[in-house]
Amino acid sequence: MSMLAGKTALVTGAGRGIGRGIALALAKAGAKVVVNDLGVSLSGEGTDKQPAAQVADEIVQEGGSAAANFGSVAEPDDASAMVRQVVDTWGRLDILVHVAGMCSTSTSRARSTRTGPRRSPCASRRPGGS
Repeated sequence: MSMLAGKTALVTGAGRGIGRGIALALAKAGAKVVVNDLGVSLSGEGTDKQPAAQVADEIVQEGGSAAANFGSVAEPDDASAMVRQVVDTWGRLDILVHVAGMCSTSTSRARSTRTGPRRSPCASRRPGGS
């Protein structure tokens, strides 16, 4: 029996890089995985369903159980929907791995103190740069 057989997982930022590796490793160990990725570019712009879908498809092709999710971790309703997807699909959530990044854009846009700084999901941002 696999170490994580019967366990369920949600991995955010799982379409590329470290998140992808974690999702694949969890699936290889027997977990059922919801692969979340908004699919933004390295500059934090746009969306693309392909990264999450490809990882979920790869898991299924290897004999695992996976589903893709394309929501934004920056949106509370999307984040709640991610958890609901795992629970609705497999009955529970055992493992949560949050890899998706958040980048502040507050320096370029003024925001009220009530709403706080504007944040957008991004895959990567170099220190001190955009």
